[in-house]
Amino acid sequence: MKLVRKKRVAEVDASTLREFELTVDQRRIFAKGIELFNRGKFWEAHEAWEHIWREREEESRIFFQGIIQAAAAFHLVFENPRPAGARNNCAKALTILELFPTRFLGIDVDELKENLKAMLKELRRVDRSKTSDALKGLTPRMSAR
Repeated sequence: MKLVRKKRVAEVDASTLREFELTVDQRRIFAKGIELFNRGKFWEAHEAWEHIWREREEESRIFFQGIIQAAAAFHLVFENPRPAGARNNCAKALTILELFPTRFLGIDVDELKENLKAMLKELRRVDRSKTSDALKGLTPRMSAR
């Protein structure tokens, strides 16, 4: 497997971002990642999508970078609480996902961005010691068609 250099967001021309075909295996892994994400298994979703991210050569691979960052952010809220890391990952994911239309590869990108914005707002507001209890109502879901 050829490792492709991760682009910085500033290097991406949003006008060139197009949906692309996933292989049968990639579609299966992508769907499994969505299922894991929706069950609150954010780290496992991150790991699943990373397999696809590593294989993509198109500029659109940055989409996977965005959803991986989102999963990492929610992992750092719900599974391994580290509010500072969660805030950083929320912000990074939002920066990437802003490049994409409302729907991309069947994912409701706007909904995911709203989940991230709500989480980031709450993470900035709450005391570190209260993080997990205060944020339980913000558990995200990823809508896909």
